[in-house]
Amino acid sequence: MKKAGVWAGIITLVYAIIIFQQSLSLDYSTRLGPGPGFFPLWLSGILIVLTLCYIVDSIRHDVVKVSEILPGGQASKNIISTVGGLIIFPIVVPYLGFVVSATILQFIMFVRDFKWYIALGISVAVSIILFLVFQSLLGVTLPVNDFGW
Repeated sequence: MKKAGVWAGIITLVYAIIIFQQSLSLDYSTRLGPGPGFFPLWLSGILIVLTLCYIVDSIRHDVVKVSEILPGGQASKNIISTVGGLIIFPIVVPYLGFVVSATILQFIMFVRDFKWYIALGISVAVSIILFLVFQSLLGVTLPVNDFGW
């Protein structure tokens, strides 16, 4: 229960099985050669085999406890704020638009390392530049708020 390698292996195994299962719905080959399901099928199959070997090795030899690898102090706060921002972003982007949501996400990440006004300036500038690049140059429609940004 406390072995970190086993837990990491189980999480990776579940991911690999999901990708393997999804790749079965794609064409394995086309008349021109490998199809869209070729690489996901083989790579996820190899990942399943390697993950099972890793789990067995972790059960036999590797005794790394989960509590030993989890960060503490400021590092855990950084991880929590980053993951929190990544969870909040897709929830608020349909309502606030891309520019405001991206500014909030970047501000959450930058404010730990910069003064608040520098973090806010960088966040606003990067969000607007990204919005303009995707909307104007690449033609990708991004979510906007009532003000059009």
